[in-house]
Amino acid sequence: MASYIWTRLDWSLVEIKDETSLFPINIYKENIMKRVQILFCLLLLTSLIVGQDARILPGQKNAIKNISSGAGFSADELDNYLVQNYGRSIDELTRTEGAAVISAFQSGSVSKPATSAPPAPVSKQKPGKKVVELEVAEYMEAGMSKLFHFRDGTVREGTIKSVSDGNAELETLSGTFQIPTDQFLSERAEIINSKGERYKGIVIGETVEEFILRTDYGDAVINKRSIQSMERYHGGVLERETEERRRFYQSEEQVVQVFLDPNAFILEPNTFYLSGLSIGYGLSERFMVKTEFSSSFSGDLNFETKHQIYQKKSAEKQSAMAWGVNVHRARPVESIVSRYSHALLDIDGTPLNAILTENDLDSIPSISGDVLLPTVTDEKIFSIELMAMFSSRRTNPSGRGKMSWTLGAKASPLDFMDRNAWIDTTKFSWNSDPKYKIPFRVWGSLEYDLRKNLKFLAIAWVDNGWKTMTFGETWDDYVGNDGAAFSLDSPKGTVSLIDFDFGLQYAINENLRIGIHFQQPFLDIYWKFLEF
Repeated sequence: MASYIWTRLDWSLVEIKDETSLFPINIYKENIMKRVQILFCLLLLTSLIVGQDARILPGQKNAIKNISSGAGFSADELDNYLVQNYGRSIDELTRTEGAAVISAFQSGSVSKPATSAPPAPVSKQKPGKKVVELEVAEYMEAGMSKLFHFRDGTVREGTIKSVSDGNAELETLSGTFQIPTDQFLSERAEIINSKGERYKGIVIGETVEEFILRTDYGDAVINKRSIQSMERYHGGVLERETEERRRFYQSEEQVVQVFLDPNAFILEPNTFYLSGLSIGYGLSERFMVKTEFSSSFSGDLNFETKHQIYQKKSAEKQSAMAWGVNVHRARPVESIVSRYSHALLDIDGTPLNAILTENDLDSIPSISGDVLLPTVTDEKIFSIELMAMFSSRRTNPSGRGKMSWTLGAKASPLDFMDRNAWIDTTKFSWNSDPKYKIPFRVWGSLEYDLRKNLKFLAIAWVDNGWKTMTFGETWDDYVGNDGAAFSLDSPKGTVSLIDFDFGLQYAINENLRIGIHFQQPFLDIYWKFLEF
């Protein structure tokens, strides 16, 4: 596994007093250009990911020529294949089409064309095996859409528009063709899904996400993500290697949140997941719940619901809208003050987070006691957080993996109602800046499948309670040296109203994922540990 070098950017702040203003203005003192440069690189990466339809790259052309040559194709045969399937020569292909051609050759779905008309019946000979006659498709009908395999070894993706007089009209991206039905090879599959259900039948359709099988008892639609094992036959011959390489182009697991923020997609029904901070359960296809287990175990019983109120799905694209409520039965006031310690000022106007970050608690004359926030009462309040999200997910033009984005917002309108009663007003006061009237967070996130088991994740946000922390500060917070254990509630850190983060998430297996990124909590764990 590749190793990663972490670089921590320390954002320094300086407070400038504006004589014409009632409120202090915090601005960045240094590293502004670095921050802009990183954001620009992030945006550039996103644009490169999205803009895949430009002219084919020189490296792609070289790869196609080398791979096709290794498969036994001459230059003329390669050109004929490209014109026949894409309607253009290699120099006229797009980057997306170039990626598709490379994938087709790598997966073994492109065979060297026959130099002469094949005998009838056509047969294949495997080393040490008897000759197997290729089976002609026993069933053809209008509407069938998939990859079709032919007796001459070619493969075309398209949709059958009509069948009559022994000919099928096949519509592809490169044109419409009249092909004799006896040139189509049969295609059968035997599939076992994750529930142990077995299906056998003729493959009459395939999308990026589903197989459609015609069985003896009717048509079955099988989600590819639910497939545990599959054997696929073309012309009666098992295509084990080909299927193993091209079976699942999209990621094994679709996430329900990016780092700490949710999206509008729902956990699979009857499925648990456990992270380092929470545990969740999918109740149905439209509803899930989770809880911050450290708070619940310490007396603050809490639960978060997420209800998907809208979903539109096709083979290529999915969009959804969801809303949720996070309820805390007895949230400690100390937890709220810790999150907003930068909005709590001492008599000199210095934020509490700055005092705690720069000094040991016992060395501060104005603060005494053994607890981290001695000025706060031990009161617990009923807290409610409202949130809404919209997400969109689409299949990449190459067919390999997906990209999704999310816009979301949440607020806690009740948390600051009695905040003056929580503190020692002789020593501290709340910042009266309007941005601290109500706790809120607005975010936008990006998810992109780099490989079957590797995701790129990025997120940007505006959050009036966010403070950046070093890895050491985050670890002390998580293990309970600053605040409650197994949670992120330290009053330390550097305030950062607008910020962003990005990183990678790797699937060790179908159930366990780990992630690395550049802001707290730095490491992510996602374990789907039970499915009925």
